[in-house]
Amino acid sequence: MTLRKWLGSALRIGRSVLVGGAATLLDLGVLALLVEVAHLPATVANVPALLFGALVQFLGCRYFVFPAQGTDLRKQAGGFAAVEVATLALNGVAFHVLVAGLHVPYAFARPLGTFLVFIAFSYPLWRLVFGAARPADGASRL
Repeated sequence: MTLRKWLGSALRIGRSVLVGGAATLLDLGVLALLVEVAHLPATVANVPALLFGALVQFLGCRYFVFPAQGTDLRKQAGGFAAVEVATLALNGVAFHVLVAGLHVPYAFARPLGTFLVFIAFSYPLWRLVFGAARPADGASRL
């Protein structure tokens, strides 16, 4: 791997982490707003909060992490949704294995499992969904 490709990958992963952080902050903010101000039960407020976070994640991936010019929005949204559903399941499995199988404390198991799923599954598939693996002009992108 060339230095240019490595730097491009590192920058893209960094941008993905920033987008994920923004999505998480919005998710938690909407959750708190709906629970504390709108007085919704947390279990009810969780769904719209997750949807807002997922929307930020999708838009951030599409326009900031993997700039996707000329790619069908519906196709990307469908691919992103499929990856997210599988990610949710894999996060559950990873958490279970870490906590029940390896006896990792849950407070460490959550971020560790999520990170492992992100690196090994979500990020590589997002590259495919958003077309980052094949630049349109044949040149490498950062």
